[in-house]
Amino acid sequence: MNGPRVLRLYYDYVDPASYLLEHRLRGLKNAMGFSLALEPFELSSPPSVLLDPGEDGWTRHWEAMEEASRGLGIDLRRPWIVPWSRKAHELALHARKEGCFQEIHNTLYRAYLSESLDIGRVDVLVDLARQHGLDPMDTKTALDVDLHRESVLKKRQDGLDAGITRPPALLWQGRKMDGYPDDRTLGEFLTLGERQET
Repeated sequence: MNGPRVLRLYYDYVDPASYLLEHRLRGLKNAMGFSLALEPFELSSPPSVLLDPGEDGWTRHWEAMEEASRGLGIDLRRPWIVPWSRKAHELALHARKEGCFQEIHNTLYRAYLSESLDIGRVDVLVDLARQHGLDPMDTKTALDVDLHRESVLKKRQDGLDAGITRPPALLWQGRKMDGYPDDRTLGEFLTLGERQET
């Protein structure tokens, strides 16, 4: 083997399926021997119109994910807004630079999907960063001046170039999977990639 096998998960903090799928993959990664690369991919990018949280398709998506979450022992609470997530992704990249990406990453998911906080607001993000020891003034400055905006945009463009259209999506051994798979479909996707590699 020429190095660790990388499974890429394209995710967004406002998407409950991204959160639940990442949780499942973390339970599989050691047994299956892959490393998990998290790739931000905005569900909706400014200045496009914000997604209506009452829209039928979004409602059905949430209902399905609420059912799936109960099987995983995860508490989801449907938020009142679906904000743009760009600033949240910028905060995550800022946290990576400061050495606390995973803590902020997990907090951003919980803040939106369990606590219904508007993670599109800079003041909310600065407070979350402060709770994890990041300097609030440095964080606010980084967000205000769009310090990591180009990196977020490049990640999304890289995903688009790879055929990703919305989160969650997986890239594994040259193959792509869209959406939230059941256990059998996910297992077949991962093991087929293994067989193709050998």
